[in-house]
Amino acid sequence: MSDTADLLRAIAALSWALLAFVAVVLLFRILRSQRGPLTKLGFGPGGVTMEWAEAKLDEAVSKSDDETEKRAIGNVAKRSVIRRLQAHADLLAGARILWVDDHPENNLPLIELLREFKVTIDTARSNFEAFALLRKSRYDVIISDVKRDNEGPGNDLKGVEFAQTVFADWGQQVLLFTLRFDPARLPDVSDEERLRLVKEVERTVFARTNGADEGLHYILDILERVKAA
Repeated sequence: MSDTADLLRAIAALSWALLAFVAVVLLFRILRSQRGPLTKLGFGPGGVTMEWAEAKLDEAVSKSDDETEKRAIGNVAKRSVIRRLQAHADLLAGARILWVDDHPENNLPLIELLREFKVTIDTARSNFEAFALLRKSRYDVIISDVKRDNEGPGNDLKGVEFAQTVFADWGQQVLLFTLRFDPARLPDVSDEERLRLVKEVERTVFARTNGADEGLHYILDILERVKAA
């Protein structure tokens, strides 16, 4: 009789353990299906991994045009911004970004990362192309470099001109993604012109950065403002 009771208790315990395991698996699948693409971080094949996202940030650094300006991103900073992207997957999904740069290939790692969150990203190589897109579509975030090698005279400040027009005509500030641009230290311009440029940048530019992780944080900051508006 004792052996039978022990066997029944063992079967009951095994059944409860099996039920608990099935419940955990089902809960995991439900959570994974309801959240953004990077909820698969670290969950093996078929999903975006933390390692893949970190590699995209490292690749973004390696794409810098200027070897002297490359800034490695520490592991803590990389994981911090990736976790923030993951936490705001719902905010990112469906967001629209316009990215203006005469070398769009340099931005591909970040573009690929953002597209994993279902962000729509259009690219333009010049102010002319960008204005054509802006007349057709509304964008939540507008990003621009500053210097354009393909736009003739005054190409050193094409991004600033772009930000001024976007602010005047569309009422949006631009995120400048650029290297070594400080309007207060521009060479070969008068003090009066330098002061004017500083004021224009303060008025029409949301932020300036040359860091991939900082750029992603700023994108999220802008989207939070858009959602709150």
